Amino acid sequence: MTSPLWAVDAGGTTTTLELAGERTTFGSVNPASVGPETAHTTLTRLLATLAEALDGRAATGWFATATCPLPAADDVVAQLVERVRRAGVRGTVLVSNDIVPLLAAPPLGGRGVALVCGTGSGLLACDGQELVHRVGGCEYLGSDEGSAFHLGLAGLRAAVRATDGRGPATAIGQELANRFGTGVQDAARALAGVPYPKHAVAALAPLVCRAWSAGDAVAASVVSDVVDELVAGARAAAAGARLRGSWSLAIGGGVPHGSPEFAALLRQRLRELLDPVDIVETTDPVAAALSALDAGGRGSGPLPAPLRAVVGQAESTDAASPYGRRSGGGAPRSRRQPRARSPIELGLCLAAWGETDLDTAMGSAAELGADAVDLPTDSTASLVDLARWARAPGYRQHLRAAARTVPVTCVSNSRDTQLLLGPHGPHTDAVLEGPAWAKRQHALDRAMDTVRLAADLGAPHARLMFGVPDHSRWLSWSGSEVSWEDNLAQWCEEAEPVLALAADHGVTVLVEPHPKQTLYDPCSARALLDAVARTGRMVRLCVDPANLAAVGHHPVDAVRGWGPWLAAAHAKDLQLWTRSEAPAGAGWSRYGPGPAVRFRALGAGALPWPAIVSALQDEEFTGVLYVEHEDALLPRRQSAEHSLRYLRELLPQSAPEGRTW
Repeated sequence: MTSPLWAVDAGGTTTTLELAGERTTFGSVNPASVGPETAHTTLTRLLATLAEALDGRAATGWFATATCPLPAADDVVAQLVERVRRAGVRGTVLVSNDIVPLLAAPPLGGRGVALVCGTGSGLLACDGQELVHRVGGCEYLGSDEGSAFHLGLAGLRAAVRATDGRGPATAIGQELANRFGTGVQDAARALAGVPYPKHAVAALAPLVCRAWSAGDAVAASVVSDVVDELVAGARAAAAGARLRGSWSLAIGGGVPHGSPEFAALLRQRLRELLDPVDIVETTDPVAAALSALDAGGRGSGPLPAPLRAVVGQAESTDAASPYGRRSGGGAPRSRRQPRARSPIELGLCLAAWGETDLDTAMGSAAELGADAVDLPTDSTASLVDLARWARAPGYRQHLRAAARTVPVTCVSNSRDTQLLLGPHGPHTDAVLEGPAWAKRQHALDRAMDTVRLAADLGAPHARLMFGVPDHSRWLSWSGSEVSWEDNLAQWCEEAEPVLALAADHGVTVLVEPHPKQTLYDPCSARALLDAVARTGRMVRLCVDPANLAAVGHHPVDAVRGWGPWLAAAHAKDLQLWTRSEAPAGAGWSRYGPGPAVRFRALGAGALPWPAIVSALQDEEFTGVLYVEHEDALLPRRQSAEHSLRYLRELLPQSAPEGRTW
């Protein structure tokens, strides 16, 4: 029986795995694009996913990656195959640079020129007999001419030159200002502070192409120069491989795929200056890798000899995977069993322990008998240092060890990520002082790292609060077309990188209706769910009945009607001040122009928690109900212990027998 085939295309922005017709997309595994730690984590998840899908079957696979040199270096092949082996993947593994499958696959079949124009760029040519010649592909400091990075960098510099008077005016500057919400020079400085700028600069390429399509002369010049570099590279590749007679050229990469106008101009210039017999656009690099593998990577149809010399091949023998069979990667789940038989688990939000340390907080959750925890990453707390986690392997190991105390089912951020949409004035200076663009970048960085941490710890959810651009839009102004829908559109646009990363890492982003958020009530929450779905992404809800009751919504109805969209819920009680004078005592606050409210431990307020829990059971809710301590009158431990005990009494301790008469 023929063994299964799998292929991985690992570019500078995304990595795609295909096995048996099923595809999974991850982030980049290129350290030059995202840094070594993120690349390592993403590769670990990819291999764990592959091992789980194969379920012990031997297979033949091709791992094509921009990080592999040409020819494939023995040490690079050995390191990758060892990681494949340790993940539990068995069989034959081919390892090469990501250009090789385009040249090996039909219709080129090992003869012609393959051109890749993505985050980076590179070309490979072969005469089909003995000569292989490579052009470029030496990362962004040495080459990458004609790439998205080249487009983005040239466009950025043209915009800066226009701003300071050294160059002609260009619409690229306005595109950059719209993207960053700040001036061109501030945007350039911000990009210079990114630890691994290749991906961030390459992301500017669509802005340059958009300005070009709109008729901007400077952008047209930038695009023309980039195309000329690719044509020069193709000419050099063909000459180096001594191609004679008829031959074909395959074009791949995200830039021509993402811009039909760019692809058309590139084809035109290639035909004018090189006149290859046939130009083939490879819009699906994974399919090319599988096609090349099927045609020449095994059995009766070996690769042409010159290409065999640049592809590494090794066998991965049986090995027990240290990552296990659990999807999501990260730390193993605790084997503690919940005390109750209810499908609803009782969790604890650790934000109330924010001024302690992680070991203290996790130890308290274990002593209180929580089934799960929500771990906050806010910089205003002291439980998790995201910056340290991103660079210190020892600290990551400590967090993984702590996560074994009680399962971390959600990693959250409510303060830093608020700055993505705002407000950006003095209201949020306690989180980060600085201009709006710096606050937005801080929020985006924190949100991305919170998602990565969730994946690393094996938490299925990341609960994030992104703020709201304009609170006043809930009131329609006479003569204005601006409405709350504009807030929803901006939320989707700004959150896209985070949602894409979460999808890559197998983490679901949870959003919570709250008066300080774009989704502030059930109607706006449904509108946001619909708006996100139209973008092809997905979020789910964490509902806090007390927050919704504080602004006039019925707390029982707050948890009804969501179906599978309700992934988690928060539990705290509420007191509502109804007298005319100002309330006395600690903990009172206002959610808008309504009466003052005070949050309490369960049973100390006015919310009908028995009815809320019954509604969750009626809705067949199977998520985690997290106790959230915000009681100013009780110590956190007493409040949490009482609330957990209160909920346990409302949930079945064993299987209900039902009515007996």
